[in-house]
Amino acid sequence: MRNLIVLGGGEDQLPAYREGRRLGYRVIGVDQRPDALGKAEADQFLCMTSRDPEGIARALGPINVAAVISPASDAAQEAVAELSRIYRTPHQTAPGALRCTVDKGFFRQVIDRLGLPAYRYAQADDVEELTRAAADLGYPLIVKPADSSGSKGITVLDGPADLPGAIEHARKNSFSRQVILEQLIEGSHGAVESFFADGQLAFMAVTDRVITGRPAMISLAHVVPAALDPSVYARLTEAVTAICAEVGHRQGPVNFDFVLTPGGDLCFIEMGARLGGNGMPLMVRHAFGLNTVEAAIRLALGEPLTVDVALRRTAALRILTAEADGVLTAVEGLDELRRMPEVVDVQVFKAPGDHVRAYTQAGHKLGYLVLVADTRDLLEEALDRALRTLRFEIEPDAKGSSCSPPSPSAS
Repeated sequence: MRNLIVLGGGEDQLPAYREGRRLGYRVIGVDQRPDALGKAEADQFLCMTSRDPEGIARALGPINVAAVISPASDAAQEAVAELSRIYRTPHQTAPGALRCTVDKGFFRQVIDRLGLPAYRYAQADDVEELTRAAADLGYPLIVKPADSSGSKGITVLDGPADLPGAIEHARKNSFSRQVILEQLIEGSHGAVESFFADGQLAFMAVTDRVITGRPAMISLAHVVPAALDPSVYARLTEAVTAICAEVGHRQGPVNFDFVLTPGGDLCFIEMGARLGGNGMPLMVRHAFGLNTVEAAIRLALGEPLTVDVALRRTAALRILTAEADGVLTAVEGLDELRRMPEVVDVQVFKAPGDHVRAYTQAGHKLGYLVLVADTRDLLEEALDRALRTLRFEIEPDAKGSSCSPPSPSAS
C-alpha cells in the first residue's frame, strides 16, 4: 500500500491525516510530542522531530511513499523537500519559494527586488548587532524569529528597555538562532490563502485578519471576503502574482500576511509556500466550497491540480482561546452553539481535565469556530452571540478566574 507522510501532528495537520485516509492512502504521522493529536489518526506514528528527514527515512526504511506534506508548518518545509527527494515523490516546492517560507529576511529581499512597498528591518544572530540595529530602526518595532511560524517568539516593543529579553525570546524559538527586527507598520491586517496552477493564480481568498493586542499580536479571527476596495484587491492580485513569479512558485498553495496602511500601501509581512494554518482551509471550504487539503495532497501526489470554487459566502473563522494557564474544568454552551443556524463548524481540541495555555502563540488555541451569514453585519452579530454562548471554565494555575473567549476587535 502506498504511504502518505504527514509531518506534524497538531490540529492544523489533522485534516491531512483524514483526507489522506479518505483518498485511500496509509498515513504515517511524525511529531515529537507523544500526545500529539495526529497519533490517534495515523496508521503509523513516529514520535520524533519532523525536522530530521534523514532520521525519519532511516526509521521508515525503503517503503513506497506517494507524497509528503506538512500543512501550516514553516519549520517542516525543508524536511518535506528532503523527504520528497529521498523517496522521489512527484512534487517539489520551488527553492526560492521554500527559502521565503523559512527565512523572513530573504522574503524581505524579494519584496525589495520587486519594488513593492517595504519597511525597514534587520536580521542577525548576534545580540550586539541586533541591539545596534534596533537603535537605528527606532521604535516601535517587532522582534521575532527569522524562521518560525505559529506566532512563536514574537514581541512588540515601544522602547529599548525590554529589547534584550525580546531578542532572547525570539532566539529560543528560532532553529537557526536568527532574529529579525522589523518596523511596526500600522494599518488594517489581512491574509491571503491562494493556489497557483501552471504559473497562474487559480484561487485567492483574501481575509480581514483580526489580531490580539501587544505584545504578541497573534491571529484571532479571519473574515471573508475582506472589506477591500476593488482597486486594492487588483493591486493585491498583481503583487501576489509577481512575488510567486519571482521565486518560481508555479504550483500549489501559498499564503501571505499583509498590512494595508492608512496611506494605501500594501505591505507584505510574511509568505508560506504551503497550506495556511489557524483553520484557514476549514474556512475556505465553508466559504468557497473548495477542499484545499485535498488539492494540496493531490498536487503532492503529482496529479493535475484542479481548483473549483462552488460557493462564495460571507464567513468568519474565530480561534477559541484561553486567557490564562490552567486546567479546563468544563466547556459550556457547546450544544446550544451548534444549534445556531450561522454556525457551520465548531471544533474543540481540549477536554475537561486537560491543561490549557494562555493564547501567547498559535499552538495554544482551544479550537475553531466557523460561521456563515448573508451579510457582514449579520455575521458579526452571530459571532457576538456565539462567543456569549460558548464558555470555557478554567481553574487557573495562578490567581485568576475562569474565562470565556475574548471578543475580537473590529475588523
